Amino acid sequence: MTDTLALACAAAACLLALVHWAQATSTRAWGDAQAGPLPQRKAWGLALATLALQAATATAAAGIAAGVAIAIASWMVLGWGLVLAMNLWPEGSLRWARRLGIAGCAGCTLALLVHALA
Repeated sequence: MTDTLALACAAAACLLALVHWAQATSTRAWGDAQAGPLPQRKAWGLALATLALQAATATAAAGIAAGVAIAIASWMVLGWGLVLAMNLWPEGSLRWARRLGIAGCAGCTLALLVHALA
């Protein structure tokens, strides 16, 4: 797996956590939050785990400074894009953000596995 592909997967992985985060809070596009504080705690846990996975993958591919910068920048840029997409295409954005986030997390895991075995 190339470093460029690993970095792209690291950036896309945040979409999975952003979708869960948006579903755990009240949004105009996706309606009321899921009931109770448990989904919010799960969203926090998933967000922290995703951030750690992103930072580890990006750091392995590009070094510590670039890795942390890509992880943080992807949350800002893709978070803004998801909010825009949620307001324009609520059903489609939910479906595709989740799919891209899962693919990103799977790519991060594969990239870390390849890096560990190399």
